[in-house]
Amino acid sequence: MNCFNPRRDLAARLAMMIAIYAIFAARLPSYYTIPGVASLLDGAFLTGVIALGVGLTMIAGEMDLSVGSMAALAGIISIKLAPLGILPAIVVTTALAAVVGAAQGWCIAWLRINSLIFTVGTLIAFRGLALLISNEQTANISLDQLDATDFLSVHWFFVSPLSLILLIAALVISVFCSRTLWGREIFSIGGGRAEARAAGVPMGRPLIIAFALSAALAALAGAVLSLQAGSATPLGFDAVLLDAVTACLIGGVALRGGRGSVLGIIIGLFTLRFLVSGIASLGAPFWAQSLASGALLIALILVEGGYYAFARRRAFAKSRLAAG
Repeated sequence: MNCFNPRRDLAARLAMMIAIYAIFAARLPSYYTIPGVASLLDGAFLTGVIALGVGLTMIAGEMDLSVGSMAALAGIISIKLAPLGILPAIVVTTALAAVVGAAQGWCIAWLRINSLIFTVGTLIAFRGLALLISNEQTANISLDQLDATDFLSVHWFFVSPLSLILLIAALVISVFCSRTLWGREIFSIGGGRAEARAAGVPMGRPLIIAFALSAALAALAGAVLSLQAGSATPLGFDAVLLDAVTACLIGGVALRGGRGSVLGIIIGLFTLRFLVSGIASLGAPFWAQSLASGALLIALILVEGGYYAFARRRAFAKSRLAAG
């Protein structure tokens, strides 16, 4: 008997996010000012865009560990392509990453190898390629092109190009997952490979699409942030994978696959963002931020596991009483 209620689960996670925001807003006036809200939204861009892609691979029952290296590589490539124009550089870099991600998905499906093993290799390869292209140095945009990147830093009240890209990416992925056959196939293979295969769902296509989108979103985030900053380092974005996976797990994406939603990922993202930025604003050291986010994730896992174990035992007891 399935005791999982998606709406109730999302409502509980949303309530927790609001509670965390309210706690810090009560002590930090910047949390409800326009510059403060803008900073929170901009700070969520990198983790949020990448979490959308990583979440898709997790829902498919896999995981893309190479997103940090892909973001760094995309940053270097976008800086090199900046003479073509800022928007063309972003589009070309994202498209190239999508092709590479699709190749990753095809290899994982064809070899039938766990993605954790395969993407450890591509993580190292992408990092090495970024070092090669950049000659192991920070890549900088030319001075005469710096003005062309100014539009990436403008704000309209608390909205910026970064927060708009995050919103649009979330909407597109949400519609893709809920309204298209390809999106539903990703959930099907994550929920049970044998059952999906028996129902005629192809195994290769959902993996190819999930990894293509994961790579494309990682490249989009890396390219936009690098162009905004005017520089890119081949060793950048090391910590983003951990933050993205944490946001997905807090948002209710199941490690075993088949369960999760874009709304849940966004809720998990801002829950983590409110918590970490709030602790940092109070002057706590970095280790306190990591400890708090880890403690929150562990607490959620324990509560969730305990609740569903109790619900299963209760349902089993009721079925025995009804049968007896």
